[in-house]
Amino acid sequence: MESNIVIKRASPVHIPSINAILTHYALHTVITFATAGISDQELLAKFQSITSDHQLPFYVATDEEQEEREEEVVVGYTYISPFRPERLAYIHTGEVSLYVHPEHLYKGIGSALLKRVLEATQRTRIREVLAFMAVDVESREGGLGLRDFYVRWGFKEAGRMERVGWKLGRW
Repeated sequence: MESNIVIKRASPVHIPSINAILTHYALHTVITFATAGISDQELLAKFQSITSDHQLPFYVATDEEQEEREEEVVVGYTYISPFRPERLAYIHTGEVSLYVHPEHLYKGIGSALLKRVLEATQRTRIREVLAFMAVDVESREGGLGLRDFYVRWGFKEAGRMERVGWKLGRW
């Protein structure tokens, strides 16, 4: 990872930058099945639910070389959210979400973020972390690079659902 990248706890000030990354992936990729962006207020509510209500970790990667700017430059983010929170039996299971700004991919930022969020998760009630992903066969490595990334971190592929999401004119 580049030495100027710092992983830190996310705060409300990061919400607009996080939302810009999320909106890019929602509008231009099949990595998320979200098909539209959300408002900063909606994302702030989600952030507060994750960090305050559920006491789960939420981190950003910032580019410290850009510190002369008024606001920090967020180049990625990750968090653990409750898995099926409406079902009490899942209370010890979380779901990881991780996004890196498209101009900063393949630089070790995703690994640094995942390492930090998994370490922080050990200090919570979460005992099992799940990672769900869409396989984009038109992307680098035939869409399996993301799966391989998670496997390197100890995740196991437990199943595939085919043709369950239609986005950008394809399954």
